[in-house]
Amino acid sequence: MTDNLETTLKALDLFGKLDPEKKVEIIKPKVIRNETLDLIIEKYKEGLENYGLYLKGKLKIKIPSDEYSCYYITKSSAPSKTSSDNITEFSLLLGEYENKKYFKDFIGCYLSALINSSDNKDFKIFTNYLLKTIDHIGYENAKNIDVNGNAGNWVGGYMKDGKITVTGNAGDWIGEEMKDGKITINGNAGGGVGDRMKNGKIHLNGDYKGLSKYISGGNIYHKDKLIVGNGRKLI
Repeated sequence: MTDNLETTLKALDLFGKLDPEKKVEIIKPKVIRNETLDLIIEKYKEGLENYGLYLKGKLKIKIPSDEYSCYYITKSSAPSKTSSDNITEFSLLLGEYENKKYFKDFIGCYLSALINSSDNKDFKIFTNYLLKTIDHIGYENAKNIDVNGNAGNWVGGYMKDGKITVTGNAGDWIGEEMKDGKITINGNAGGGVGDRMKNGKIHLNGDYKGLSKYISGGNIYHKDKLIVGNGRKLI
């Protein structure tokens, strides 16, 4: 890990512990750009443009019925074998792009594609300086991901294995179609938790709006209390 990245991460760890009114004291994270980051950004812009064209019906591609369109398009643009440090650094640059159309939906798919194709196992993503939340973090995940900050909807969707820990809040449909692994949300969560979940564990350490009606397997805990066991609601 570079000295620049290590210093930035320490600053952002502190950022997450400050009172909300004091967070203005920390400016946007600074990352030194390099060839790898430039390629990641170039491919992100390329994929985002293609996704926008697809949604407008201007990109004629056939997407398999068992594939999510956003992730399918992302996989074709995201560089493979990206290191965990480079992915962390990329997450620190997202503030430059969060006002772009489709950012909330597409960037989570892109981060997931980078992580899934990496040779590394452990990843740290920073969102605690962003104004918008990111959907689809950990899509088809089998790695270990720490999200420092909030996450959007569909955390760990179609997750295969590994761990996802969110230090802040998360949106709706956590663990949708989850097959295995463990998701921990340390803040509050939305509704539809465990939607069509087949296996694995979800730990909710804050409040949540509701569980899905369609949970077929796995365990869900609320503040260490088992509320869904083997897909069966206990509350």
